[in-house]
Amino acid sequence: MEFVKPKSDDVFEMIDAALHEDPAATKGKDGVYQFNLTGEDGGTYQMVIEPDEAKALKGEVFTPDVTLTLSADDFKDLVAGTLNPTAAFMSGKLKIKGNLGLALKLQVVLNSFSF
Repeated sequence: MEFVKPKSDDVFEMIDAALHEDPAATKGKDGVYQFNLTGEDGGTYQMVIEPDEAKALKGEVFTPDVTLTLSADDFKDLVAGTLNPTAAFMSGKLKIKGNLGLALKLQVVLNSFSF
């Protein structure tokens, strides 16, 4: 039986729940991370990390500090831990625009989720 990846909307709902559950994972990583996901299950999503709150949103709600562009499938692999962000960037699967320092901190945040 083939494993079916969850929809991007569902992944961001899980990220939103995880951000509320463990705010310590986002400490010192304040900023607006925008994900431009391409492909069949693509869309625009944001992860907003503020000192007192962190949340995931659909759409471009705030001005992003860093924008990451990759396919929806690659994003799901990134969150699942089966795609290394550095390798994805070096191979061109992941494009980063804006604050590269924030993008580097993102790996720590994503690694704190256990989906």
